[in-house]
Amino acid sequence: IPLISLGIGEAVFRFAMDKNYLKKDVFTSGIIAFFGGSLLFLIIIPILVSIPYFDGLVWLIVVYVIASILHSLCSQFIRARGQFKLFAVQGFVNTALTIFFNIIFLIPLKMSYVGYVLSVACADTLTTLFIVVVAKLWEEIDFSAASGKTLRKMMIYSIPMIPTTIFWWVTTVSDRYMVTFFKGDAVNGLYTAAYKIPTLLMVLSGIFVNAWRNSAVDERESSDYKYFFGKVFDVFINIIFIIAAAIIAFTPIITRMMFAKSYYDAWIYIPILTFAMIFYNLVSFTGSVYVVEKMTKWSFYTSLSGAVTNIILNLILIPTFSAYGAAIATAASFIVSFIFRLITTRKMVDYPVNFTRLWTCTVLIILQTVFMTLRNQIGLWVYLIQAVLLVLVIVITAPVLINAFVKIVKGRSNARNEQQAE
Repeated sequence: IPLISLGIGEAVFRFAMDKNYLKKDVFTSGIIAFFGGSLLFLIIIPILVSIPYFDGLVWLIVVYVIASILHSLCSQFIRARGQFKLFAVQGFVNTALTIFFNIIFLIPLKMSYVGYVLSVACADTLTTLFIVVVAKLWEEIDFSAASGKTLRKMMIYSIPMIPTTIFWWVTTVSDRYMVTFFKGDAVNGLYTAAYKIPTLLMVLSGIFVNAWRNSAVDERESSDYKYFFGKVFDVFINIIFIIAAAIIAFTPIITRMMFAKSYYDAWIYIPILTFAMIFYNLVSFTGSVYVVEKMTKWSFYTSLSGAVTNIILNLILIPTFSAYGAAIATAASFIVSFIFRLITTRKMVDYPVNFTRLWTCTVLIILQTVFMTLRNQIGLWVYLIQAVLLVLVIVITAPVLINAFVKIVKGRSNARNEQQAE
């Protein structure tokens, strides 16, 4: 998908929000880039057909990829236009259609994995048609007025996103292949199951980060932008710390509630992976600076550093420490990427960071992770230790969150009073 799309979805979003570019020109350029990627696909298809692994499945890959790219292109454009209600509705429609087609293809038609993949492609296709009709996107396409200069700048922005996306895939997924290679499917099954809990943290923060990027672009020209960015970053990071600390503290309970007995042993990987997800989220948030400043080449460099770190540490640690090594490698790779991004983004936008609170909470959660991982050796004392450390994290982060909450309430109250006065 990143290769065939040429990363154009992100470029459409960023340039459509830029007041210096016509939205019609941006969307048309995005469509042109899509056709260019499709031509590239025509070259790749014969290669895929010649590979036995893809025998009989190339048509499914084509449908899935094309549907996904068009859906992303159209949804990112309406998001950039500020049609947030439509953006939310199309997301709901897409999910509902995916579930509907899953039921149809998997139960009565018994199409197995083909039905699963096809259900996603069908949902993306119909959702794209829904967006096009409701938003009247055909009015935004004018090939005669398309600017080669705009397309060129969009491609300069988007092309670094291709390897960036691939490197992130390597960082987040390659460890599972390596665990399977070195330790077998049984260990990887537990490791993959353990990933599901920390992934909840990733999904929740992903929703916020996507919304935040709109605000970050809108506020770029304001005089207090760097302070605004710093305040939001402070609130975001403290929320992440509290949620992560709670997940680690209640790991045994969460595992018993959500996993079958045969997967209960997966709990031993959850604390380390949760710690890793903290820095994944910080990497995602700070990466919004690259979007705002249109400096996607730094996304490439930082994601490369994470991927290289991940692969090297996986090769060193997995043979000795099994899936523990994979979890440690994942955490280390995200920490490396975060430090890299923190340094580079603060050179672009000198936003304030409370390093004392950042590293204090990090140390507390490292202690949580270590003690929970050693639960079998420590015994019941681990619960008291977890309670103390969780309370400390809450005490340190609570003032920031309470202050933010009070400001939000006051802001809404003032807005309501102004409306009543008018």
